[in-house]
Amino acid sequence: QGFYLGALKAASEMARVAKDEEFAQKCAYLFEKGREWMKKNLFNGEYFIQKVDLDDQDILLPYRDGARYWNEEIGELKYQIGDGCAIDQMLAQWHADIIGLGEIFDADQVRIALKNLYKNNFMEHVGDTYNTWRLYAVGEESGTVICSYPPHSAGTRKPVIPIPYNRETMHGFEYALAGLLVSRGYVKEGLRIVKSVRDRYDGEKRNPWNEMEAGSNYARSMASFALIPIFNGQICDMTRGLLGFAPKGGAESFRSVWSAGNAWGTVAVEAGHTEIRLRGGSLTLQKLRLPYLSSVSSVELDGRAVEASVVDGTLIFDSPITVQNGIRIS
Repeated sequence: QGFYLGALKAASEMARVAKDEEFAQKCAYLFEKGREWMKKNLFNGEYFIQKVDLDDQDILLPYRDGARYWNEEIGELKYQIGDGCAIDQMLAQWHADIIGLGEIFDADQVRIALKNLYKNNFMEHVGDTYNTWRLYAVGEESGTVICSYPPHSAGTRKPVIPIPYNRETMHGFEYALAGLLVSRGYVKEGLRIVKSVRDRYDGEKRNPWNEMEAGSNYARSMASFALIPIFNGQICDMTRGLLGFAPKGGAESFRSVWSAGNAWGTVAVEAGHTEIRLRGGSLTLQKLRLPYLSSVSSVELDGRAVEASVVDGTLIFDSPITVQNGIRIS
């Protein structure tokens, strides 16, 4: 449900850029209706669930191989999440936070769900639970399982044959959850999840360059790269010529790489100075958002002074600037 809502909100934003206001309003309307339905129907007070009637075999009628998903002995659907607490229940919000799309889910529900998701699914010792499937963590290693069925949650029903890989620890999912935790202010919890993955791939127990999931060098672990724009608080909208940074750990002393549009580079904050260097590609800006700035005395573009007005931590240039080497703000 979250992915559909995220797609609708993104489509609405893109339609406005393309000056198709009718389609933008249609997508926005459907987004709001779906968001309200999700808020009322898919949040159980602790986390977001899959709303499915496990006893209804007719659900499978439209599907050619539907019979494979029916447990004849028990009389129940197979391979479902149901009331489970799934690691990727808010994955759409992770995407939205990275690209600046705003709220997909209700913000208060996200806060509650994140706390419970970390509590229910992160395990200090994965050996404390059974896992009859693939073993990406063992014994006293830590990890975050794909899906849990908390016994303390009111009305929680665990399918007899639930989603098959519910007790696995898959790194791509773990990185995404860690990123969402960090973007929502739970930095300690997010870093604990990241550390649990890197401890498993420490170069002694496993290859540090090959976090395996369904296969060798599996692509989903590249979700780890998203931790860079999450930690540096990157703000980016190339349709408006906007780039910015709001570091999660504070901006007293900070350094990071960044990429935006068809450019990439580095950003560094030290002793009251902010320097954004271009290392490749091209970059044209109208605005530079640095919300940690209280005042600006000078702005240099490629070594020469330029004029910019400052409004609430945003530098607004009189006309679009093209960065060749870098920008320095003091």
